[in-house]
Amino acid sequence: MRHRVFTALSLIACLSLVACKESGSEGGAPPAPSIAPAPVPSGKTVEVAPSAAAPSPSASAALPAEPPGLVGTWEGRYDAKKGEVEMPPKVKDKVRTKDDGKAAIGPGTLSLTIGPDGELKGKTSGALGAAGLSGKVEGDEVRASFFPEDALSKEAMFGIVQGKRKDDKIVGRIRVANGDASVVREAEIELKKKD
Repeated sequence: MRHRVFTALSLIACLSLVACKESGSEGGAPPAPSIAPAPVPSGKTVEVAPSAAAPSPSASAALPAEPPGLVGTWEGRYDAKKGEVEMPPKVKDKVRTKDDGKAAIGPGTLSLTIGPDGELKGKTSGALGAAGLSGKVEGDEVRASFFPEDALSKEAMFGIVQGKRKDDKIVGRIRVANGDASVVREAEIELKKKD
């Protein structure tokens, strides 16, 4: 059982990397340059201007306190289908060729709530099983981990939900796999804000 959970977590990491690569955020932002203060000669003092001691009120106001327009509850449906796994050339995927595509296929629902701090919580039910969602919103990008309510179940699916706000909707995809990664499923999602 420990091996199944480790395999599932490894797959989640791989799916996350693929999702980042597809969205163009592969390398992330380069680290900010650090500026070291100039050395102060022994016995000397340095005066600090009041404006350098703390950021101005206008500087802190420039940072948004919440993801604009995304705070609230969003709901939608999905229709899960057999997912594809890209393999290197000349590598035969013997594990997934045994997947007949009948398990974890079909409709389901998804609901998520985004807080003022950008934290995301949610749940799904349907063909992919009952699962919880936990993640973060950055700008218009929505990303969450997909964890089954019963992680020890043979049918448990693990993965990610990724989306982006487009006008008044969140459009994206669910990508999951079972514990030994022999069954991979994906589904397009379109969520609308609950009134």
